[in-house]
Amino acid sequence: MRRTFLALSLATVLAALPLPGLAQGTFPTKPIRIVVTAQAGGASDFVARLIGEHVAKSLGQAVVVDNRAGANGAVGLGEVARAAPDGYTIAVTLGDSLINNVALYKSLPYDPQRDFVFLTQVVRSPAILSANLELGVKNMDDFRKLAAKPGQQLSYGTWGPGGLGHLAGEALNRKLDAHMVHVPQRGEAPVMADLLSNTVSVGLTSAGLARQHVQAGKVVPLAIMGRERSPVLPQVPTMRELGFDDPLFEAAVWIAFVAPAKTPPAVVERLTTALRAAAAMPDVQAKMAERGLEMLNTTPEQFGASYRRDFEVITRRMQEFGIEAQ
Repeated sequence: MRRTFLALSLATVLAALPLPGLAQGTFPTKPIRIVVTAQAGGASDFVARLIGEHVAKSLGQAVVVDNRAGANGAVGLGEVARAAPDGYTIAVTLGDSLINNVALYKSLPYDPQRDFVFLTQVVRSPAILSANLELGVKNMDDFRKLAAKPGQQLSYGTWGPGGLGHLAGEALNRKLDAHMVHVPQRGEAPVMADLLSNTVSVGLTSAGLARQHVQAGKVVPLAIMGRERSPVLPQVPTMRELGFDDPLFEAAVWIAFVAPAKTPPAVVERLTTALRAAAAMPDVQAKMAERGLEMLNTTPEQFGASYRRDFEVITRRMQEFGIEAQ
């Protein structure tokens, strides 16, 4: 009788314990916070709110978007790296914050390869090289010839030191032996303003931002980065098409979701499934296209492979170009 009582007591205790599989199967039971590592109104914020709206419906819980900008995304990512690995705090961030920051900052509050689980890359935004109208060039061939002339005082604008635009501009600078001066800005909108006012010779911005100005004839598109032409501006050739074979020119800015390391696999799977299902919805894809963003919607495995490829190319170039950590 005593043995029977003990066995029943043990069974009761075990049944009350939160077994891993069962606990994860109830996720989520409270609101999910999406930390955006940039200011409100930008592309990352747009992606977080659009995707978050559909994820909230599919998971039956509220999704709260929390903007934590600063230090090229390091502030927000540091907060997510320290968050409980339970799936209730995740981040939306740019590739620059997960790759370039490693070489750009002497001290980071996170290790991108140790402190996060990669969920999905939602979209990419290829960078485009545009010239101002005053420069008088119509294509890359014209720009090559101009850059080869002695005594030219040229400049290139980018959205910030150490970013992909800076690296691409410097790679082009060295390839053409153009001696262009780098004019960094805080974001791509000021770069476009510099182009429109003829303050810089050429500038790197997203294709989405450049599209309206290209169509209006206010800037001249020279080339686009990426492995293939962008549907945003399909008439613009890629750097590779124009003879620039540096792998750096095939990279693109992408926006992705990550979660804290050690988040349970079942929770990661549920989050990833909900995020990718939202990204696959026709209305979401249409709104992304309107914004000039190209869909990726990768699996975690595809995300990891893409990340490793970009990390190797970009960090190596940062070292070669002598971009010192801050």
